[in-house]
Amino acid sequence: MPSNTTPSVNLNTDTELQRTQRPKQQPSNFVWDQDIFRNIGQASANMTDALAMLDPTLKESFKQACLDFAAKGDYVPDVFIQLAQLINGSLRRFPASAFNTTWVAQNMKVPSITSKIGIIRRFFVFWKERDPQAISNDALQLLAKTKVYNTKSRNVLSDDPEKSWLSDDEYEALLTSVWRSYEDGVFSTGRTLILLLTMQYARRPIQLAHLKIKDFRIASPGDSSGLNGPVISFPGAKDLGAATEFRDSRVEHHPLPIHLWNLFKIQRNEIRLLFEFQLGIRLSDSEVEKLPIFTRAGRIETAVSILTGHFGVDWHNNLDNKLFHMTSDRISQTVAWRPNGRRDIDPPLSHRTGRPIVVSATRLRHTRARQLARKGVAIHVLSYWMGHTNEESLKAYYNDPDEDARKLNEKMAPALMPLAMAFAGNLIESEDQASRSNDPSSRLEFAKAGKLTNVGHCGKHSFCATTSVPIPCYRCRHFEPLVTAPHREVLMALKIRQEEENQALRIGGARNLLVPIDLSADILAVQNCINRCNARKLELGIA
Repeated sequence: MPSNTTPSVNLNTDTELQRTQRPKQQPSNFVWDQDIFRNIGQASANMTDALAMLDPTLKESFKQACLDFAAKGDYVPDVFIQLAQLINGSLRRFPASAFNTTWVAQNMKVPSITSKIGIIRRFFVFWKERDPQAISNDALQLLAKTKVYNTKSRNVLSDDPEKSWLSDDEYEALLTSVWRSYEDGVFSTGRTLILLLTMQYARRPIQLAHLKIKDFRIASPGDSSGLNGPVISFPGAKDLGAATEFRDSRVEHHPLPIHLWNLFKIQRNEIRLLFEFQLGIRLSDSEVEKLPIFTRAGRIETAVSILTGHFGVDWHNNLDNKLFHMTSDRISQTVAWRPNGRRDIDPPLSHRTGRPIVVSATRLRHTRARQLARKGVAIHVLSYWMGHTNEESLKAYYNDPDEDARKLNEKMAPALMPLAMAFAGNLIESEDQASRSNDPSSRLEFAKAGKLTNVGHCGKHSFCATTSVPIPCYRCRHFEPLVTAPHREVLMALKIRQEEENQALRIGGARNLLVPIDLSADILAVQNCINRCNARKLELGIA
Protein backbone atom coordinates (compact mmCIF):
# COMPACT_ATOMS: atom_id res chain seq x y z
CA MET A 1 0.00 0.00 0.00
CA PRO A 2 1.24 3.49 -0.74
CA SER A 3 2.44 5.42 2.28
CA ASN A 4 0.71 8.62 3.38
CA THR A 5 2.40 11.75 2.10
CA THR A 6 3.39 14.50 4.50
CA PRO A 7 2.40 18.10 3.64
CA SER A 8 5.35 20.12 2.37
CA VAL A 9 4.12 23.14 4.33
CA ASN A 10 4.34 23.18 8.12
CA LEU A 11 0.92 24.40 9.22
CA ASN A 12 2.18 24.86 12.77
CA THR A 13 4.49 27.71 11.95
CA ASP A 14 3.89 30.97 13.80
CA THR A 15 2.85 32.70 10.57
CA GLU A 16 0.07 30.26 9.81
CA LEU A 17 -1.11 30.08 13.40
CA GLN A 18 -1.59 33.85 13.35
CA ARG A 19 -3.46 33.81 10.02
CA THR A 20 -6.84 34.68 11.58
CA GLN A 21 -5.50 37.26 13.99
CA ARG A 22 -7.34 40.58 14.01
CA PRO A 23 -5.86 42.71 11.21
CA LYS A 24 -3.72 45.57 12.37
CA GLN A 25 -5.80 48.73 12.39
CA GLN A 26 -4.45 51.40 10.09
CA PRO A 27 -4.19 54.97 11.41
CA SER A 28 -7.27 57.00 10.53
CA ASN A 29 -7.20 60.01 8.23
CA PHE A 30 -9.37 61.77 10.81
CA VAL A 31 -8.29 62.79 14.31
CA TRP A 32 -9.34 65.15 17.05
CA ASP A 33 -6.63 67.65 17.95
CA GLN A 34 -8.22 68.78 21.21
CA ASP A 35 -11.50 70.20 19.83
CA ILE A 36 -10.31 70.61 16.23
CA PHE A 37 -11.55 67.90 13.85
CA ARG A 38 -8.82 67.27 11.29
CA ASN A 39 -8.56 65.40 8.02
CA ILE A 40 -4.82 64.76 8.25
CA GLY A 41 -2.91 66.95 5.84
CA GLN A 42 -6.10 68.39 4.37
CA ALA A 43 -8.92 70.45 5.88
CA SER A 44 -10.08 70.93 9.48
CA ALA A 45 -12.99 72.27 11.53
CA ASN A 46 -12.28 74.18 14.73
CA MET A 47 -15.19 73.38 17.05
CA THR A 48 -13.63 74.64 20.28
CA ASP A 49 -16.24 77.29 21.10
CA ALA A 50 -19.21 75.23 19.91
CA LEU A 51 -18.31 72.07 21.81
CA ALA A 52 -17.72 74.04 25.00
CA MET A 53 -21.50 74.54 25.19
CA LEU A 54 -22.29 70.81 25.27
CA ASP A 55 -22.52 68.61 28.32
CA PRO A 56 -19.04 67.03 28.77
CA THR A 57 -20.38 63.47 28.37
CA LEU A 58 -22.33 64.43 25.26
CA LYS A 59 -19.30 66.24 23.89
CA GLU A 60 -17.08 63.15 24.12
CA SER A 61 -19.83 60.99 22.62
CA PHE A 62 -20.16 63.45 19.72
CA LYS A 63 -16.42 63.43 19.04
CA GLN A 64 -16.30 59.65 18.97
CA ALA A 65 -19.35 59.53 16.68
CA CYS A 66 -17.60 61.87 14.23
CA LEU A 67 -14.58 59.54 14.09
CA ASP A 68 -16.74 56.42 13.66
CA PHE A 69 -18.95 58.05 11.02
CA ALA A 70 -15.90 59.13 9.01
CA ALA A 71 -14.35 55.65 9.39
CA LYS A 72 -17.35 54.13 7.58
CA GLY A 73 -16.17 55.89 4.43
CA ASP A 74 -19.65 56.38 2.96
CA TYR A 75 -18.66 59.83 1.68
CA VAL A 76 -15.57 61.49 0.31
CA PRO A 77 -13.36 62.92 3.11
CA ASP A 78 -14.25 66.57 2.53
CA VAL A 79 -17.90 65.85 3.34
CA PHE A 80 -17.10 64.89 6.95
CA ILE A 81 -15.24 68.17 7.50
CA GLN A 82 -18.16 70.06 5.94
CA LEU A 83 -20.54 68.23 8.30
CA ALA A 84 -18.46 69.26 11.31
CA GLN A 85 -18.34 72.84 10.05
CA LEU A 86 -22.13 72.91 9.60
CA ILE A 87 -22.80 71.63 13.13
CA ASN A 88 -20.16 74.00 14.47
CA GLY A 89 -21.84 76.95 12.77
CA SER A 90 -25.28 75.87 13.98
CA LEU A 91 -24.16 75.68 17.62
CA ARG A 92 -22.48 79.06 17.41
CA ARG A 93 -25.58 80.53 15.78
CA PHE A 94 -28.02 78.91 18.21
CA PRO A 95 -26.11 77.98 21.42
CA ALA A 96 -27.36 74.72 22.98
CA SER A 97 -26.20 72.21 25.57
CA ALA A 98 -28.11 69.38 23.87
CA PHE A 99 -29.51 68.51 20.45
CA ASN A 100 -33.27 68.90 21.03
CA THR A 101 -36.33 70.05 19.09
CA THR A 102 -35.62 73.71 19.83
CA TRP A 103 -32.16 73.46 18.29
CA VAL A 104 -33.49 71.59 15.24
CA ALA A 105 -36.41 74.00 14.71
CA GLN A 106 -34.11 77.02 14.84
CA ASN A 107 -31.72 75.54 12.29
CA MET A 108 -34.47 74.60 9.86
CA LYS A 109 -34.62 78.29 8.97
CA VAL A 110 -30.98 78.30 7.81
CA PRO A 111 -30.55 77.48 4.09
CA SER A 112 -26.99 76.18 4.52
CA ILE A 113 -28.33 73.61 7.01
CA THR A 114 -31.45 72.56 5.09
CA SER A 115 -29.51 72.18 1.85
CA LYS A 116 -27.34 69.53 3.56
CA ILE A 117 -30.11 68.00 5.67
CA GLY A 118 -29.51 64.55 4.17
CA ILE A 119 -25.97 64.11 5.52
CA ILE A 120 -26.92 65.79 8.83
CA ARG A 121 -29.89 63.43 9.27
CA ARG A 122 -27.76 60.34 8.53
CA PHE A 123 -25.13 61.41 11.05
CA PHE A 124 -27.62 61.84 13.86
CA VAL A 125 -29.31 58.51 13.06
CA PHE A 126 -25.86 56.87 13.11
CA TRP A 127 -25.00 58.53 16.43
CA LYS A 128 -28.40 57.77 17.97
CA GLU A 129 -27.92 54.04 17.27
CA ARG A 130 -24.71 54.13 19.33
CA ASP A 131 -25.79 56.56 22.02
CA PRO A 132 -29.51 56.94 22.84
CA GLN A 133 -28.76 60.27 24.54
CA ALA A 134 -27.25 61.79 21.38
CA ILE A 135 -30.44 63.50 20.26
CA SER A 136 -34.01 63.41 21.50
CA ASN A 137 -36.56 61.25 19.64
CA ASP A 138 -38.73 64.25 18.83
CA ALA A 139 -35.75 66.16 17.44
CA LEU A 140 -34.80 63.21 15.25
CA GLN A 141 -38.38 62.96 13.96
CA LEU A 142 -38.30 66.67 13.12
CA LEU A 143 -35.06 66.16 11.19
CA ALA A 144 -36.64 63.26 9.30
CA LYS A 145 -39.59 65.42 8.20
CA THR A 146 -37.45 68.33 7.00
CA LYS A 147 -37.32 68.72 3.24
CA VAL A 148 -34.16 69.59 1.35
CA TYR A 149 -33.92 73.27 0.52
CA ASN A 150 -32.18 73.85 -2.77
CA THR A 151 -29.76 76.74 -2.46
CA LYS A 152 -27.81 75.95 -5.60
CA SER A 153 -26.47 79.14 -7.12
CA ARG A 154 -27.99 80.24 -10.40
CA ASN A 155 -25.30 82.77 -11.20
CA VAL A 156 -25.26 81.32 -14.70
CA LEU A 157 -28.63 83.07 -15.22
CA SER A 158 -27.69 86.26 -13.38
CA ASP A 159 -27.27 89.60 -15.12
CA ASP A 160 -24.89 90.78 -12.39
CA PRO A 161 -21.63 91.69 -14.22
CA GLU A 162 -19.62 90.38 -11.28
CA LYS A 163 -21.39 87.01 -10.97
CA SER A 164 -22.48 85.89 -14.43
CA TRP A 165 -20.21 84.61 -17.16
CA LEU A 166 -17.45 86.85 -18.48
CA SER A 167 -17.98 88.84 -21.64
CA ASP A 168 -15.71 88.07 -24.59
CA ASP A 169 -13.76 91.27 -23.91
CA GLU A 170 -13.29 90.37 -20.24
CA TYR A 171 -12.20 86.84 -21.07
CA GLU A 172 -9.66 88.02 -23.62
CA ALA A 173 -8.34 90.74 -21.29
CA LEU A 174 -7.91 88.13 -18.55
CA LEU A 175 -6.11 85.75 -20.90
CA THR A 176 -3.79 88.47 -22.17
CA SER A 177 -2.98 89.49 -18.59
CA VAL A 178 -2.12 85.88 -17.63
CA TRP A 179 0.34 85.51 -20.49
CA ARG A 180 1.87 88.94 -19.90
CA SER A 181 2.31 88.20 -16.19
CA TYR A 182 4.05 84.92 -17.05
CA GLU A 183 6.31 86.51 -19.64
CA ASP A 184 7.22 89.30 -17.19
CA GLY A 185 8.12 86.77 -14.50
CA VAL A 186 5.25 87.82 -12.20
CA PHE A 187 3.45 84.46 -12.48
CA SER A 188 5.22 81.15 -11.96
CA THR A 189 4.87 78.36 -14.49
CA GLY A 190 2.58 76.45 -12.13
CA ARG A 191 0.30 79.42 -11.50
CA THR A 192 0.08 80.15 -15.21
CA LEU A 193 -0.71 76.54 -16.05
CA ILE A 194 -3.45 76.39 -13.41
CA LEU A 195 -5.13 79.50 -14.83
CA LEU A 196 -4.83 78.44 -18.47
CA LEU A 197 -6.09 74.90 -17.82
CA THR A 198 -9.09 76.36 -15.98
CA MET A 199 -9.83 78.83 -18.78
CA GLN A 200 -9.38 76.21 -21.49
CA TYR A 201 -11.09 73.15 -19.99
CA ALA A 202 -13.31 74.55 -17.21
CA ARG A 203 -12.20 71.81 -14.83
CA ARG A 204 -13.11 71.94 -11.16
CA PRO A 205 -10.30 72.89 -8.73
CA ILE A 206 -10.27 69.40 -7.21
CA GLN A 207 -9.55 67.92 -10.64
CA LEU A 208 -6.53 70.17 -11.11
CA ALA A 209 -5.41 69.43 -7.55
CA HIS A 210 -5.41 65.68 -8.28
CA LEU A 211 -3.47 65.91 -11.56
CA LYS A 212 -0.24 63.97 -11.75
CA ILE A 213 2.63 64.24 -14.19
CA LYS A 214 1.58 60.94 -15.76
CA ASP A 215 -1.76 62.52 -16.75
CA PHE A 216 0.05 64.50 -19.46
CA ARG A 217 1.29 62.32 -22.32
CA ILE A 218 1.67 61.85 -26.05
CA ALA A 219 -1.03 59.51 -27.37
CA SER A 220 -0.19 57.22 -30.30
CA PRO A 221 -2.66 55.92 -32.92
CA GLY A 222 -4.91 53.33 -31.32
CA ASP A 223 -4.65 54.91 -27.87
CA SER A 224 -7.50 54.04 -25.50
CA SER A 225 -8.45 57.72 -25.35
CA GLY A 226 -9.16 57.76 -29.09
CA LEU A 227 -6.85 60.76 -29.45
CA ASN A 228 -3.49 61.38 -31.08
CA GLY A 229 -0.74 63.74 -29.98
CA PRO A 230 -0.54 65.57 -26.63
CA VAL A 231 -3.34 64.51 -24.26
CA ILE A 232 -4.39 65.50 -20.76
CA SER A 233 -6.42 63.02 -18.67
CA PHE A 234 -8.35 64.75 -15.91
CA PRO A 235 -9.36 62.68 -12.87
CA GLY A 236 -13.14 62.87 -12.65
CA ALA A 237 -15.13 64.63 -9.95
CA LYS A 238 -18.61 64.23 -8.49
CA ASP A 239 -18.76 60.59 -9.57
CA LEU A 240 -21.44 58.90 -7.47
CA GLY A 241 -19.76 55.54 -7.95
CA ALA A 242 -16.44 56.65 -6.55
CA ALA A 243 -15.28 55.12 -3.29
CA THR A 244 -13.01 58.03 -2.42
CA GLU A 245 -12.44 61.53 -3.71
CA PHE A 246 -8.84 60.94 -4.78
CA ARG A 247 -8.49 59.81 -8.40
CA ASP A 248 -11.25 57.22 -8.06
CA SER A 249 -13.69 58.53 -10.67
CA ARG A 250 -13.87 58.09 -14.41
CA VAL A 251 -11.05 59.73 -16.37
CA GLU A 252 -11.78 62.52 -18.86
CA HIS A 253 -9.40 62.64 -21.82
CA HIS A 254 -8.89 65.86 -23.81
CA PRO A 255 -6.46 66.94 -26.54
CA LEU A 256 -3.78 69.31 -25.26
CA PRO A 257 -2.68 72.25 -27.45
CA ILE A 258 1.03 72.60 -28.03
CA HIS A 259 1.42 75.79 -25.98
CA LEU A 260 0.00 74.05 -22.89
CA TRP A 261 2.13 70.98 -23.59
CA ASN A 262 5.23 73.19 -23.65
CA LEU A 263 4.21 74.81 -20.35
CA PHE A 264 3.64 71.36 -18.85
CA LYS A 265 7.17 70.25 -19.79
CA ILE A 266 8.62 73.28 -18.02
CA GLN A 267 6.42 72.63 -14.97
CA ARG A 268 7.38 68.94 -14.93
CA ASN A 269 11.06 69.81 -14.76
CA GLU A 270 10.45 72.37 -12.01
CA ILE A 271 8.44 69.86 -9.94
CA ARG A 272 11.14 67.23 -10.33
CA LEU A 273 13.84 69.62 -9.17
CA LEU A 274 11.67 70.77 -6.25
CA PHE A 275 11.11 67.20 -5.00
CA GLU A 276 14.75 66.23 -5.43
CA PHE A 277 15.88 69.32 -3.53
CA GLN A 278 13.35 68.92 -0.72
CA LEU A 279 13.90 65.17 -0.31
CA GLY A 280 17.63 65.14 -0.98
CA ILE A 281 17.41 62.28 -3.49
CA ARG A 282 17.54 61.62 -7.21
CA LEU A 283 14.22 60.45 -8.65
CA SER A 284 13.86 57.96 -11.48
CA ASP A 285 11.61 58.75 -14.44
CA SER A 286 9.03 56.24 -13.18
CA GLU A 287 8.98 57.94 -9.78
CA VAL A 288 8.57 61.35 -11.39
CA GLU A 289 5.43 60.05 -13.16
CA LYS A 290 3.81 59.56 -9.73
CA LEU A 291 4.35 63.16 -8.63
CA PRO A 292 1.65 65.85 -8.59
CA ILE A 293 1.94 68.48 -11.28
CA PHE A 294 1.00 71.17 -8.72
CA THR A 295 2.52 71.38 -5.24
CA ARG A 296 4.73 73.51 -2.99
CA ALA A 297 7.83 72.97 -0.86
CA GLY A 298 5.85 73.22 2.37
CA ARG A 299 3.38 70.66 1.11
CA ILE A 300 6.17 68.15 0.48
CA GLU A 301 7.60 68.66 3.97
CA THR A 302 4.18 68.20 5.57
CA ALA A 303 3.48 65.05 3.55
CA VAL A 304 6.76 63.43 4.60
CA SER A 305 6.10 64.28 8.24
CA ILE A 306 2.56 62.87 8.25
CA LEU A 307 3.43 59.71 6.30
CA THR A 308 6.28 58.81 8.64
CA GLY A 309 4.93 60.17 11.92
CA HIS A 310 1.18 59.50 11.73
CA PHE A 311 0.86 56.62 9.28
CA GLY A 312 4.23 55.00 9.98
CA VAL A 313 5.07 54.31 6.34
CA ASP A 314 8.07 54.99 4.13
CA TRP A 315 7.40 58.22 2.24
CA HIS A 316 9.74 57.12 -0.57
CA ASN A 317 7.37 54.25 -1.36
CA ASN A 318 4.36 56.56 -1.25
CA LEU A 319 5.26 59.35 -3.65
CA ASP A 320 1.85 58.93 -5.27
CA ASN A 321 0.06 59.82 -2.02
CA LYS A 322 -2.53 62.58 -2.03
CA LEU A 323 -0.68 64.41 0.72
CA PHE A 324 1.96 65.59 -1.77
CA HIS A 325 -0.69 67.33 -3.89
CA MET A 326 -1.75 70.94 -3.59
CA THR A 327 -5.21 71.18 -1.99
CA SER A 328 -8.28 72.10 -4.02
CA ASP A 329 -8.76 75.17 -1.80
CA ARG A 330 -5.30 76.40 -2.80
CA ILE A 331 -6.13 75.79 -6.47
CA SER A 332 -9.35 77.81 -6.03
CA GLN A 333 -7.40 80.68 -4.50
CA THR A 334 -4.90 80.62 -7.37
CA VAL A 335 -7.69 80.72 -9.96
CA ALA A 336 -9.22 83.68 -8.08
CA TRP A 337 -5.87 85.54 -8.30
CA ARG A 338 -5.36 85.07 -4.54
CA PRO A 339 -2.65 82.37 -4.44
CA ASN A 340 -1.83 82.96 -0.76
CA GLY A 341 -5.29 83.95 0.38
CA ARG A 342 -4.75 87.54 -0.69
CA ARG A 343 -4.43 89.31 -4.03
CA ASP A 344 -0.84 90.05 -5.02
CA ILE A 345 -1.74 91.47 -8.43
CA ASP A 346 -5.07 92.79 -9.70
CA PRO A 347 -6.83 91.20 -12.68
CA PRO A 348 -7.52 93.59 -15.58
CA LEU A 349 -10.38 96.05 -15.27
CA SER A 350 -13.84 95.07 -16.47
CA HIS A 351 -15.25 97.27 -19.20
CA ARG A 352 -18.67 96.75 -17.61
CA THR A 353 -17.88 97.77 -14.02
CA GLY A 354 -14.64 99.73 -14.21
CA ARG A 355 -13.31 97.51 -11.39
CA PRO A 356 -10.94 94.51 -11.48
CA ILE A 357 -12.67 91.48 -13.01
CA VAL A 358 -14.05 89.15 -10.34
CA VAL A 359 -12.54 85.75 -11.08
CA SER A 360 -13.49 82.36 -9.67
CA ALA A 361 -13.32 78.77 -10.84
CA THR A 362 -17.12 78.61 -11.03
CA ARG A 363 -17.35 81.78 -13.08
CA LEU A 364 -14.71 80.61 -15.54
CA ARG A 365 -16.53 77.27 -15.80
CA HIS A 366 -19.80 79.03 -16.65
CA THR A 367 -17.99 81.22 -19.17
CA ARG A 368 -16.38 78.29 -20.99
CA ALA A 369 -19.66 76.38 -21.11
CA ARG A 370 -21.42 79.38 -22.62
CA GLN A 371 -18.67 79.87 -25.18
CA LEU A 372 -18.90 76.27 -26.33
CA ALA A 373 -22.72 76.33 -26.38
CA ARG A 374 -22.60 79.47 -28.52
CA LYS A 375 -20.25 77.78 -30.94
CA GLY A 376 -22.94 75.18 -31.56
CA VAL A 377 -21.44 72.34 -29.55
CA ALA A 378 -24.13 69.68 -29.00
CA ILE A 379 -25.37 69.45 -25.43
CA HIS A 380 -24.29 65.81 -25.02
CA VAL A 381 -20.77 66.75 -26.18
CA LEU A 382 -20.71 69.73 -23.80
CA SER A 383 -21.88 67.41 -21.02
CA TYR A 384 -18.80 65.23 -21.53
CA TRP A 385 -16.52 68.25 -21.87
CA MET A 386 -17.78 69.69 -18.57
CA GLY A 387 -17.66 66.34 -16.78
CA HIS A 388 -21.42 66.24 -16.09
CA THR A 389 -23.30 63.00 -15.55
CA ASN A 390 -26.54 64.50 -16.91
CA GLU A 391 -27.49 67.28 -19.29
CA GLU A 392 -30.18 69.01 -17.24
CA SER A 393 -27.85 71.51 -15.58
CA LEU A 394 -26.47 72.58 -18.97
CA LYS A 395 -29.75 73.77 -20.46
CA ALA A 396 -29.28 77.26 -19.03
CA TYR A 397 -26.27 77.76 -21.32
CA TYR A 398 -28.49 77.14 -24.35
CA ASN A 399 -31.23 79.52 -23.14
CA ASP A 400 -29.53 82.48 -24.80
CA PRO A 401 -31.77 85.09 -26.54
CA ASP A 402 -28.76 86.82 -28.09
CA GLU A 403 -27.58 83.55 -29.55
CA ASP A 404 -31.09 82.72 -30.78
CA ALA A 405 -31.11 86.04 -32.62
CA ARG A 406 -27.73 85.23 -34.16
CA LYS A 407 -28.97 81.84 -35.36
CA LEU A 408 -32.06 83.46 -36.87
CA ASN A 409 -29.78 85.91 -38.63
CA GLU A 410 -27.74 83.00 -39.99
CA LYS A 411 -30.87 81.37 -41.43
CA MET A 412 -31.89 84.64 -43.11
CA ALA A 413 -28.37 85.35 -44.32
CA PRO A 414 -28.50 83.34 -47.59
CA ALA A 415 -31.34 85.53 -48.82
CA LEU A 416 -30.16 88.87 -47.44
CA MET A 417 -26.38 88.59 -47.70
CA PRO A 418 -26.10 89.15 -51.48
CA LEU A 419 -28.05 92.39 -51.05
CA ALA A 420 -26.46 93.62 -47.86
CA MET A 421 -22.87 92.75 -48.63
CA ALA A 422 -22.55 93.14 -52.36
CA PHE A 423 -19.96 95.45 -53.87
CA ALA A 424 -21.68 98.83 -54.35
CA GLY A 425 -18.96 101.03 -55.86
CA ASN A 426 -18.28 102.20 -59.42
CA LEU A 427 -15.60 100.54 -61.54
CA ILE A 428 -12.95 102.72 -63.19
CA GLU A 429 -10.67 101.65 -66.02
CA SER A 430 -7.94 104.17 -65.21
CA GLU A 431 -7.10 106.64 -62.46
CA ASP A 432 -8.18 109.51 -64.73
CA GLN A 433 -11.79 108.33 -64.35
CA ALA A 434 -11.72 108.64 -60.55
CA SER A 435 -13.96 111.32 -59.01
CA ARG A 436 -10.95 112.74 -57.19
CA SER A 437 -8.22 111.86 -59.62
CA ASN A 438 -6.27 115.01 -58.79
CA ASP A 439 -6.29 114.28 -55.03
CA PRO A 440 -3.42 111.94 -54.05
CA SER A 441 -5.10 111.29 -50.68
CA SER A 442 -7.98 109.54 -52.45
CA ARG A 443 -5.74 106.67 -53.59
CA LEU A 444 -6.44 103.40 -51.80
CA GLU A 445 -3.45 101.08 -51.59
CA PHE A 446 -2.98 97.45 -50.56
CA ALA A 447 0.22 96.42 -48.78
CA LYS A 448 1.89 93.15 -49.76
CA ALA A 449 5.49 92.00 -49.38
CA GLY A 450 6.50 95.48 -48.25
CA LYS A 451 5.06 97.18 -51.33
CA LEU A 452 1.94 99.31 -51.82
CA THR A 453 -0.29 98.57 -54.79
CA ASN A 454 -3.08 100.92 -55.90
CA VAL A 455 -6.46 99.18 -55.97
CA GLY A 456 -8.67 102.19 -56.60
CA HIS A 457 -9.85 105.56 -55.30
CA CYS A 458 -12.22 106.92 -52.69
CA GLY A 459 -14.90 109.21 -54.04
CA LYS A 460 -15.87 110.58 -50.66
CA HIS A 461 -14.72 114.07 -49.71
CA SER A 462 -15.65 114.02 -46.01
CA PHE A 463 -13.64 112.37 -43.21
CA CYS A 464 -13.84 108.55 -43.09
CA ALA A 465 -13.27 106.73 -39.79
CA THR A 466 -12.11 103.55 -41.49
CA THR A 467 -8.56 102.76 -40.43
CA SER A 468 -8.01 99.37 -42.05
CA VAL A 469 -8.22 100.46 -45.68
CA PRO A 470 -8.79 99.16 -48.25
CA ILE A 471 -10.66 96.11 -46.88
CA PRO A 472 -13.89 97.82 -45.67
CA CYS A 473 -13.87 100.04 -48.78
CA TYR A 474 -15.10 97.16 -50.94
CA ARG A 475 -18.48 97.45 -49.20
CA CYS A 476 -18.65 101.25 -49.56
CA ARG A 477 -20.61 102.93 -52.38
CA HIS A 478 -17.90 105.60 -52.61
CA PHE A 479 -15.21 103.06 -53.56
CA GLU A 480 -13.98 103.29 -57.14
CA PRO A 481 -11.87 100.15 -57.81
CA LEU A 482 -9.53 99.89 -60.78
CA VAL A 483 -10.58 97.12 -63.15
CA THR A 484 -6.99 95.94 -63.53
CA ALA A 485 -5.99 96.14 -59.83
CA PRO A 486 -4.86 92.96 -58.00
CA HIS A 487 -8.15 92.46 -56.15
CA ARG A 488 -7.57 88.69 -56.06
CA GLU A 489 -4.54 89.25 -53.81
CA VAL A 490 -6.77 91.18 -51.43
CA LEU A 491 -9.21 88.24 -51.46
CA MET A 492 -6.49 85.69 -50.72
CA ALA A 493 -5.19 87.81 -47.82
CA LEU A 494 -8.71 88.00 -46.38
CA LYS A 495 -9.21 84.23 -46.61
CA ILE A 496 -5.90 83.56 -44.86
CA ARG A 497 -6.86 85.99 -42.11
CA GLN A 498 -10.27 84.31 -41.73
CA GLU A 499 -8.63 80.89 -41.40
CA GLU A 500 -6.41 82.24 -38.62
CA GLU A 501 -9.43 83.71 -36.85
CA ASN A 502 -11.32 80.42 -37.06
CA GLN A 503 -8.68 78.61 -35.01
CA ALA A 504 -9.98 78.27 -31.47
CA LEU A 505 -6.48 78.83 -30.11
CA ARG A 506 -3.75 80.89 -31.66
CA ILE A 507 -0.74 78.79 -30.81
CA GLY A 508 1.97 80.69 -29.01
CA GLY A 509 -0.19 83.75 -28.61
CA ALA A 510 -2.04 85.28 -25.72
CA ARG A 511 -5.44 85.33 -27.35
CA ASN A 512 -8.12 82.68 -27.31
CA LEU A 513 -10.42 83.27 -30.27
CA LEU A 514 -13.47 81.50 -28.98
CA VAL A 515 -15.68 83.91 -30.94
CA PRO A 516 -13.63 84.52 -34.12
CA ILE A 517 -13.90 87.72 -36.11
CA ASP A 518 -16.24 87.16 -39.06
CA LEU A 519 -14.77 88.48 -42.33
CA SER A 520 -17.38 86.84 -44.57
CA ALA A 521 -18.95 90.19 -45.49
CA ASP A 522 -15.63 91.58 -46.73
CA ILE A 523 -14.81 88.34 -48.57
CA LEU A 524 -18.15 88.42 -50.40
CA ALA A 525 -17.75 92.07 -51.31
CA VAL A 526 -14.23 91.56 -52.72
CA GLN A 527 -15.38 88.45 -54.64
CA ASN A 528 -18.29 90.45 -56.05
CA CYS A 529 -15.89 93.20 -57.12
CA ILE A 530 -13.62 90.63 -58.81
CA ASN A 531 -16.59 89.17 -60.73
CA ARG A 532 -17.61 92.60 -61.98
CA CYS A 533 -14.02 93.44 -62.91
CA ASN A 534 -13.72 90.17 -64.86
CA ALA A 535 -16.94 90.89 -66.71
CA ARG A 536 -15.70 94.39 -67.57
CA LYS A 537 -12.36 93.00 -68.78
CA LEU A 538 -14.21 90.73 -71.19
CA GLU A 539 -16.10 93.72 -72.55
CA LEU A 540 -12.82 95.62 -72.97
CA GLY A 541 -11.02 92.64 -74.46
CA ILE A 542 -8.47 92.62 -71.64
CA ALA A 543 -6.97 89.19 -70.89
